[in-house]
Amino acid sequence: MSRLLQGLPPEEQTQVDEILAGCATLALPVGSTRSPARIPDAALLVVEDGLVLLSSVRPGSSRRMAVTLATSGEVLLPPTADEHLEALEDSWLTVVSPAALAALHRVAGASALVVDALVEALRERQETIGNFASVRHVERVREKLLQLARAHGKVVPGGVRLDLPLTHELVGEMVGSARETVTWAFAQLAREGFARREGRAYRLAVSPEALAS
Repeated sequence: MSRLLQGLPPEEQTQVDEILAGCATLALPVGSTRSPARIPDAALLVVEDGLVLLSSVRPGSSRRMAVTLATSGEVLLPPTADEHLEALEDSWLTVVSPAALAALHRVAGASALVVDALVEALRERQETIGNFASVRHVERVREKLLQLARAHGKVVPGGVRLDLPLTHELVGEMVGSARETVTWAFAQLAREGFARREGRAYRLAVSPEALAS
């Protein structure tokens, strides 16, 4: 059963389970990548477990842009010709074919859950684009960390913790900055007391209420 499509009335849940039983699954060990050619025909990808990155490299450019992260219960559109998926953790996904997606839309509860997930994904993309309005790289990094905290953060004493495998290179690909610039930005944010490295995680000195606003 897909984590995205849980909690439906029994009759609808049975219909959904039958639809998903015919869908392919995609297992991605950590560090592995998949191009569109290596993904079965899909209208939608549902992350069931793990953490995956969708990134893009445009023709004529060697620079990669991190488009979005998705974790359990979140959805992705299948990558286009210039995009690929990378597993940042051991991950597995449900590959929802066009026929399966059409069938899900005929189940009222499932259709609503899919639309809600797509709306949330669209909101995240809009926020990502809006972050590029900041001309100061440190502010781009700050806003990206806040965005990630809203989506993936865990409330802990003194702030919110990001248990994500965030390297300076990856953050740079998210905000359009060089790795060295991101390293400088993190040092600045640490001096301000905003972001502190704790092992592989980051703790942000921000309240859940401030994130919600």
